[in-house]
Amino acid sequence: MTLAFRDATVADAAAVARIHVTAWRQAYAGLIHQPVLDALDVADRTASWTRWLERSLAGEGTDGDVRHAMLVAERDGEVVGWATYGPARRRERDGWGELAGFYVDPLAARSGIGRAMMAEVEARLAAAGFERAYLWVLEGNAPAEAAYSRYGWEPDGATLDDPDTDPTRTLVDHARVRILPAP
Repeated sequence: MTLAFRDATVADAAAVARIHVTAWRQAYAGLIHQPVLDALDVADRTASWTRWLERSLAGEGTDGDVRHAMLVAERDGEVVGWATYGPARRRERDGWGELAGFYVDPLAARSGIGRAMMAEVEARLAAAGFERAYLWVLEGNAPAEAAYSRYGWEPDGATLDDPDTDPTRTLVDHARVRILPAP
């Protein structure tokens, strides 16, 4: 098994979308209303990620005026994970790095890909000059909480209402922070 990381390209949008939809349906079952998860569509997500990657690769903002990058994890030439990261989108975290998205194909879970991908993201954030970073975890997502704890990310007590993910209920995200290793 050969695992490699590289910057995502527009050609990766379909694989990213497939992992995104599959991972959400598995990770958020019981946390997000099932009709919301059932409505996720790989073709729609592919179009969305294509636009996102086009903006990112053109140096434009991917979330408002903040530009995030995406890396993909490839195992034996197949995309098996992806992460989006960059400067903080929240004003109160100005000067911090942010891990905005982090997903491993559920078929490749628990194989070390997540740990290796996290180390790669942390190294890239540190190389970009960030000394600390944060991420958000959906309340009740115990497997993600446990994984982030294993990776050294600690809860800091901050919460954020998340009405965009599931408009049928109030969801709460919890922040986790990490002091990044020196580049």
